[in-house]
Amino acid sequence: MLMRPIVLLYSGKAAPASPGLLQALGAQGYEVVHCPDMATLRLEVRRAVAAVGQTGETVIAVLAADHPRNQAAAGMLDALPQVGVLAQLDACDDATLVSALQLGVDAWCPRNCSPNVLALAVHNLRRRLETSSESSGSAQARAQLPERCAGFASRTLSSGRWLLRDQAWRLQTPAGQTIQLTTSERTFMLKLINGADRSAPHAELLQGSGRLADHASAKIRLGVLVSRLRRKVAAHGTELPIKSLHSWGYMFTDHIAVHD
Repeated sequence: MLMRPIVLLYSGKAAPASPGLLQALGAQGYEVVHCPDMATLRLEVRRAVAAVGQTGETVIAVLAADHPRNQAAAGMLDALPQVGVLAQLDACDDATLVSALQLGVDAWCPRNCSPNVLALAVHNLRRRLETSSESSGSAQARAQLPERCAGFASRTLSSGRWLLRDQAWRLQTPAGQTIQLTTSERTFMLKLINGADRSAPHAELLQGSGRLADHASAKIRLGVLVSRLRRKVAAHGTELPIKSLHSWGYMFTDHIAVHD
């Protein structure tokens, strides 16, 4: 079955900032899927992985959101070595590049580059990934790739969605297990999922956590709260999809709804 290579364009916005990029990539034969938020990106990655599991075609994610959201997306994609990741960066200083590369980004380009330059960067990344796969993978390894991809797809596509139930006092996992929330955990979850792209900065999440003069201690307490919530969810055999956005805040990276 013939299939075009897939590019997942994660913008963090309702519409991509550069419509010309979609045209440039389409002209080079790519199937472009716009992902306005993290939940959509996660869903489209699952679909793309399932597709390449049958065809062996390339999947590339272009991270074109702001730096904190790009960080969260790169962290999520790091578990999928069959997906190439190209990030747009606001700055090209050492600290920014080191941060991006440590998260597993395969390539980068300046945010203000032209659509044609970005499309060329995507094409070069695709070519490099395909060359690397052919030179380093044996026939057996390549034959196993569709099976591994399909296995990931079957695990992720079988999942439901997260729910906040009973006036948000209980968190329900996609498998149907429920976790009772404390007052502070409930407040944290509601602020998080009601924020833009299911994310919120530390300042907003820290409201009501103590005196402003004690901001540093409040951030530590917030980290403890998140760690405790992760452990409670992990006790039910599930990973809580909350990403820490360095020096900014937190993001819930999967689908979630409030159900009274």
